[in-house]
Amino acid sequence: MQCSACRREAIVFQPYSGKHLCPVHFTRDLEAKAKRTIRTHGWLRPGDTIAVMLEGDAASAGLLFFLFGLIRNRRDIRLCAITVDPGISGSPVAERARAIAEGHGIPWFTGSLAERYGITLDRLIQDEGQDAAARACRVLTTDLLSEIAESHGVTRCAIATSVDEIAEGFFSDLLTGTPEQTIFSRKSVGRSGIPVIRPFIEIPAAELERYGQLHVPGNFLPAAPCTGTSGFARDANEALNTYNSRHPAARFALANLAGTLSGIASDHPSTCPACGELQSAGGCPACAIREKYRRGTA
Repeated sequence: MQCSACRREAIVFQPYSGKHLCPVHFTRDLEAKAKRTIRTHGWLRPGDTIAVMLEGDAASAGLLFFLFGLIRNRRDIRLCAITVDPGISGSPVAERARAIAEGHGIPWFTGSLAERYGITLDRLIQDEGQDAAARACRVLTTDLLSEIAESHGVTRCAIATSVDEIAEGFFSDLLTGTPEQTIFSRKSVGRSGIPVIRPFIEIPAAELERYGQLHVPGNFLPAAPCTGTSGFARDANEALNTYNSRHPAARFALANLAGTLSGIASDHPSTCPACGELQSAGGCPACAIREKYRRGTA
């Protein structure tokens, strides 16, 4: 199939736009969307030190490549990468992330759940089951990310969040009657409140993976299991996939609605005073995880 913008061979089809795109026009399209997102949110400022959360997967590698190209000629913004190794047997997260960072010639910092908390994701899954392990891994990984970032003077953490992740999370929250989990989700990490930026929130996960594969050499690891979802959320995602196959813009509509509601919502009254996360009737789930693994808030 030919590119919709030229006669070159297309490598990507966008069901929501009806376009087939070659490598050149696909790259231009994705990067234009990401740049617009950054401008809209004011996510890059002089004096910033940006840390990309690099996990050895194609999406985070693509984010590093994009930001590297965006600021390579700016002396007022620094770029680095941070990797948190969750501890998965046979998955060389740190080694792959280090190679990607070194390929861009930027500083790379790392930590692991095993060194910081004396636990691995493999052990969490064995002891707690997949769903509880994913929740614990997200809390512990984010806390360790913030600790490393703060120790190196990072002003913003960049994460390769796709439009799929936002839409699927919001859809699942709507079905469970907890939309506040998305609407009032934290936009920062750590006690010092390091802001999180997500330049790829208007881009589908499949396109992020293709972008990373196109521009960063080497093999990639699967998406981090810490981003795994519960059984209910997986069922909700399957339903959304079925609907999205007939209405390709559905995920964009959900993500836009979540963003609009988040932008106009005031602070949630049930925010944990210790860590800033949302509390449930039984207290703060995130702090309960921290207490279980004998750590204070980051």
